[in-house]
Parts: sequence; C-alpha cells; structure tokens
Amino acid sequence: MKRLWVLAIFTIIIIIQPVQSIQLSTEETSVVNAEISQSFVPRIYGEDISYSVFQDITFNGYKDIVRKFTENGSRYIMDFTMADRGTNLASRNYLIQQFDELSNGRIETEIIGDHRNIVGRLPGYLPGEHPVFIISAHYDTVDNSPGANCDGSGIAAVLSLVRMLSGYDWPLDIYFIAFNGLHTLDTMSGSPEVANEFQNRGIEIMTMYNVDTLLVDDPGIPLNERIRMGYSGSGLENYHMGQYWAELATMMSNNYGANRIVPVPSGQFEIWESSDHYPFYMRGFTNILCAYESGGAHDGSLYTINDSWDNNEYNYALGTQTTSAIGASIAFTMSRRYGAPTQRIHNFTQGSGRTKLLSFLVSTPTIVNVTARWYGGISNFTFTDSEFNVLSSQVYYYSHPWNSTEIFSQSVTTKGTYYIIVENIDFESVGYDISITYNTDVDANDVLDSEEYWLDMSYFTSDQDGDTISDADEIFLGTDMNNIDSDSDTMPDNYELEMGFDPTDPSDANLDADSDGLTNAQEYSGGLNPLSSDSDGDLMDDLWELTNGLNPLVDDADLDPDGDEMSNLEEYIAGTDPHINDLEPQSMIWLVSPIVIIAPIAGLLYLRRRNDQMIS
Repeated sequence: MKRLWVLAIFTIIIIIQPVQSIQLSTEETSVVNAEISQSFVPRIYGEDISYSVFQDITFNGYKDIVRKFTENGSRYIMDFTMADRGTNLASRNYLIQQFDELSNGRIETEIIGDHRNIVGRLPGYLPGEHPVFIISAHYDTVDNSPGANCDGSGIAAVLSLVRMLSGYDWPLDIYFIAFNGLHTLDTMSGSPEVANEFQNRGIEIMTMYNVDTLLVDDPGIPLNERIRMGYSGSGLENYHMGQYWAELATMMSNNYGANRIVPVPSGQFEIWESSDHYPFYMRGFTNILCAYESGGAHDGSLYTINDSWDNNEYNYALGTQTTSAIGASIAFTMSRRYGAPTQRIHNFTQGSGRTKLLSFLVSTPTIVNVTARWYGGISNFTFTDSEFNVLSSQVYYYSHPWNSTEIFSQSVTTKGTYYIIVENIDFESVGYDISITYNTDVDANDVLDSEEYWLDMSYFTSDQDGDTISDADEIFLGTDMNNIDSDSDTMPDNYELEMGFDPTDPSDANLDADSDGLTNAQEYSGGLNPLSSDSDGDLMDDLWELTNGLNPLVDDADLDPDGDEMSNLEEYIAGTDPHINDLEPQSMIWLVSPIVIIAPIAGLLYLRRRNDQMIS
C-alpha cells in the first residue's frame, strides 16, 4: 500500500510542470502597422519578362475582345459633331471603362481633341521626363460596317496590352491610344489632334506601335511574312529610327512564337500615309511603326457589313501573334540594367534532328558571347548574319549538364539581325540553356546602353538617407530615398535587403523566416540572425536561450550557471532549467488544475477499496 502512495506522488510530480513565459519588451515586439497594398504590382528593373508577356496574350482572349467591342455595329462618324452620340459615344465610354478596369485604376485617361481621342497613360516609376512607348489603334469605322478587322483587331491589341502591361510597374510611361475619326469625310482627322498635343507637351517617343487591320493574310507568301510591320527611316545609318524596332517585334515572334512578322520600310508599306501613325511621322517623331495584314488586297470584307467578328476568313492567330510581339518588345526594352550588357536567355528542349533558330539584334559594334549548358549527344551550333551567311560553327560531342560551355565569342560590326542555330544531331531529346550576351546602343548616341539609363546619373552616386543604398537603387526597388525604413516595420531597408526580405512590405516583420518562434523584427531588435534558429551556433535554439536567461549571441553551451554539473547544452537536451540546481532540493510553487490532483487520488482510493474488499 505504501508503494501505491509513492507512485501517486511521483505521477503528480511528472504531470505538474512549472509555468514559464517569455517577457519581451514592447520596444522589441512593436511593429508600426503600415497599410499594405491590396494588389502588389512588381517593379521591373533589370529583369526580362518578355517571354511571360508574350505567352500571356491568348487566342481566345484576343478574339473575345474583338467580339465584345464590335457586336453593336458601326461606329462611324461623318465629322467631330457626331462623336458625342450613338454607337461611337457608347464605344468610347466602354473603352474608358476598360482602361480603368483592366489596369485596376492605374491608367490615367484623358480625352484629347474635338474628335474625342482616348489617351491613357500608365505612369512609369522614374522621376523626371523620359521617352515613352505608345500602342495605338482607331475605334471608329466606315458607315454600316461593324469594323471587327478595321479596327477591332487593333483595339483588341490595345486592350490586351492594357491588361497585361498594367500588371507591372515599368520605368517608362506607356501610352494606350484609341484614335477617333480615321474615316471621317476629311479622313484621318483625330490622330493629328493627338500628335499636335504630344508635340506641344514635348513628349519624346521611344517607339510607337500603331495597329491597323490584322486578320487576313496572303496565303501565297511565306509564313514569316503574314504580318507586315512598316517602319520609318531606311538604311543602316537610320537603323535605330524604325528598322530596329520593327526587327525587335520580328525577333520576339521568331523566338517565342510562330514567326509571322516581316519588317517593311515605309516606301514599300501600302498604308504608310493612310493610317493614324502618319501624323506623328509628319511632325518629326521617329521610331514610328504600323502593323498591317499581308492580305489587304485579298480582304473582300474590308469596309463592308461582312467585317464582323465571326467572319470565317479571319485568322485571329495573326492578331494574337502581333499583340504578343509588341508587348514582349516593350518588356524587353525596359529590362535594361545599368552597368550590365544586354543578355538573352533561352531554355528549350528539342528532339533528335530538330533545329532551333534564335535571333538577336546588333545595334552597335560588339562582341557576342554565347554559352550553353545541355546534357545529351552531339549538338551543332552555327552563328550567322541576317542573310544566313555563316560567321562561325561548332560541333560538340560532349557537354556538362551543370557547367556552361563557351560556344562563341564573335566580333560583329554590322547592325541588324543575327542568328544562333542550335541543332540536336542524334540524341532523342535534349534540353538547352542558351545565353547570348552583347552590348547595344539602341538610340545610336555612341554611349552603350549598359553605361546610361533613363535617369539622371547623379542618382547612382547619391544617398540622401544615408542607408548605404544609392538613390537610384531606391528608385528601382520602390523604397523611399528619404527614409531608412521605407515600410516602417522597424527593420531598416539595407538590413531587409541583406536578409532577403522586402523593404516595401511591412508584413514580413511579423513573419518567422527561420521558424524559431521569434519574428523577423524581434530577431533584428535583438541582433539575432533571422535566417538561423541558432544565431551563435552553440547548438541551443535562440528562443530557448532567451527563455532561460542565456545569451543567444554568445557560445555559452559549456557554462554551468546553476552549478549542478550539467552544462547549458546538457540542460537544453534534457529540457531542464540551466538556472536551477538539480542536485539540491528545490522549492516549488505548484499551480495545478484540480483535475490533475483529483485523478491520481481517485485512482488510489479505488485501488485501496478494491484491496480491502479482497482482504475481507
């Protein structure tokens, strides 16, 4: 019976544990509550997302825009007095609404001119005045025509890119324009109003992609000429004024899509003087382009009632391809990083006997470095100019799956398109990682793009808040150049960048990157490592050391503060208190729930009663 009472007492001792808690000061735990944006918009700097932009524009999405925009019939106006009534007015209101909804309110829209041209501006994040991109189309039609191809196809390109490009924060402004009045009695009476306004405001155009009628192609020409991209300027001395930008769209269509775009100089472009880009060209703006269908001479529905979205002759893949190429061209251009050369990265897989054609543009004399990583059999690499004249060729019988191999280091001096041809000669399937690195000078000012940016160069050497982050980098990151803690989460910007946190997101202060029970902000305030649960590497977790009055920044694993011949590390492993001597009797304050005491006592009474019954 005595043994039963000893067992009960031992059970109670095991069950009952001293209540301990961590006392963290208000200063350590307080995090200023900053308002977090409901929809995060990633800021683009030095990151090429052209492939993602290209793939985002879908056949069905593009076609559906044409259907919705044109199913209410003709949007014809005879002159500007008709612009404020009927379907033309309804269409304009619809487009204004779409600009706002598709951009989540980011686009600033205004109406310019008597003909009610819609001009939407997606602001870039760089301070000051800089060149801008323009994507445009006209929204009016001829009389009695629904205008699905002319120019619902252009409006679909504009709206598709409103949605896509508004999902990012770009360094430069992007304008989305819907012209009115191309088919008035005076002909092309709306776009001159916008061109005049841009000229009066001193707006510099990086490039303008005007989209006009895309959905009919000429089946008698090569597939890579089904969309014609007309450009201003001619000759290599004016390469940067138009041809470069047309070839850039061609490059995107070739590398990412079905290769359907052909550059055409203005003198050979059939509608050069009859579409809305022309007033800009006539006012001295350069880098002006216009996309147009190759099958214009075969388009029997143009300007008729049959120009409806469900016309079986329309090839919506052409509109999708053109829109994707324009968006990818803009994204690629704004991927520039100060101090770094231009780089094209291509990841793809191809079967035995298959060939991949990769194109890139040279705008200044440069050395082109091509490296590749692949795993498989024999691969053949060929470097050619725009006429496919071979400049260099290499056959490799081996490769390393992790380390890149230098394929070419080729000097080129002539501006234009160049190709890298990759052929898998005999292996069943090979995955390739190709890098093409070179210098560019797209504005032909004799300064490499890597050595200048669309920003006053003084920003790269100034640091107004003294946080070791240059003002230029603060702009690129979206942080406040006048505040060392941009998101007011108690962690300085430079600390967050060093630890891989987001200095524009206050919510990461309350996260626990190393899952040790301490928030990132608490780790910072205590000088701990937020990426390690054991900052001092003494095999005892930071939280346990803090809880037990030890220093998580000092290796105190071998110390024995309570003199019980157990080191702190041994106490940690055993789960005992390093400040309580386990060799001496300890006074305890038992704070226990009644059920913890009652349960074992009730058990003992039951056993005693049963024992008495057995004896009797």
